[in-house]
Amino acid sequence: MANPNNYTVNLFVPCCMDLYFPQGVSSLLSIMESLGDVCYYNSDMTCCGREFFYKGEIEFAQQLSHKMIRYFDNNYPVVAPSSACIGFIKKHYKDLCATNSVPASVERLVQNSYELCDYIVNVKGKTCMDNVFKHRVFYFESCAARNVYHAENEAITLLENTEGLTLLTDPEMKLCCCGNGDFAMHNDELTQETLKRIIDRILPLNAEFITSTDLHCLQFIDAYLQEHDELKIKVAPIVEILCAKKTQQ
Repeated sequence: MANPNNYTVNLFVPCCMDLYFPQGVSSLLSIMESLGDVCYYNSDMTCCGREFFYKGEIEFAQQLSHKMIRYFDNNYPVVAPSSACIGFIKKHYKDLCATNSVPASVERLVQNSYELCDYIVNVKGKTCMDNVFKHRVFYFESCAARNVYHAENEAITLLENTEGLTLLTDPEMKLCCCGNGDFAMHNDELTQETLKRIIDRILPLNAEFITSTDLHCLQFIDAYLQEHDELKIKVAPIVEILCAKKTQQ
């Protein structure tokens, strides 16, 4: 594929970001530009297929995965602010695309897809974004980030190097899952109990914000917090924190 605009990365905006946090797209673009990247964004892209796959709608998930292969120039990295979406691509795309896509193209896409924090730290070699966020922030590591994407400490490194940010963590929360997706649709009571358990562990830490690399989890946590507005905690997608500057404080 020709590259007439000299872009350096494919930018994938997850459907959950479009629906839940559309203003975060401008923050994402600002971060990529600060890294010296020129982004290619195909507005015809919609969804990676993750939600459909886990609902058992494999054929539809296959159609979306083939669309991803066709619409992105796989000679360049794919970057997305979602460990869940990129983890799904890395774990399942080779099988989903086995019959209808060129194997080499699938392999390149899978190998060159990155969650944003991973891309910043391990590809661009930056551990500080010169950002400022003067708040107490709890970092929630989702099960998708931990078990599917296999993220390490990239997000924590960037948060630790954020001016003014007090980072809060809880090692025992590694056993917690936010219960999003199809599980929540069929297990509302258990999902609410799970979210309550998560928030109950965070409350004693006096956190002002909860952040994560998983927008799906933040969406469910935010829904719970809005139903209990007396808790006075907000969610902040990590892309917004990494983009925050002194003038925004």
